[in-house]
Amino acid sequence: MLNQIIITMLGFFLIAFPSSLFSKINSPIFKQIVCSVNVSNKNAQELSLEIADNEQKRSYGLMNRKDIKSNSGMLFIWKNRQIRNFWMKNTHFNLDLFFLNNQGEIIEIYKNAKAFDETNIKSQNEVKFVVELKSGEYPLLIGDKFNCPFKELFK
Repeated sequence: MLNQIIITMLGFFLIAFPSSLFSKINSPIFKQIVCSVNVSNKNAQELSLEIADNEQKRSYGLMNRKDIKSNSGMLFIWKNRQIRNFWMKNTHFNLDLFFLNNQGEIIEIYKNAKAFDETNIKSQNEVKFVVELKSGEYPLLIGDKFNCPFKELFK
């Protein structure tokens, strides 16, 4: 009888509290940095970027969030350059992905990656950094440069 009560209570708990609650429990802690970027060679804009610098953080990324603030996004970093793959699984909003060379210069752009789309987004070039920003928020172009403390990220 006690087992049935426990099972019933557990079932109610799982129904009453959506899985998004559990996903936030497993969410990694992201450090933040401030970077600037010259938008289409005009005024510099400051961005607060969360750093995804290990496999757990890179795998989680911006998943399971309902939105991100204006002037914010995520900076994915690796120690080496490679072709990079992304998808939008469990991402609730569209994103623009900016693939950067070692100096933070945009060498490739993937615009308007669709929310929840599990299609593979693959860079054409080997890159060390990728920035994700809310789709359409910044009209950045190939050659625009993110000014971030990249060297400090690897200490």
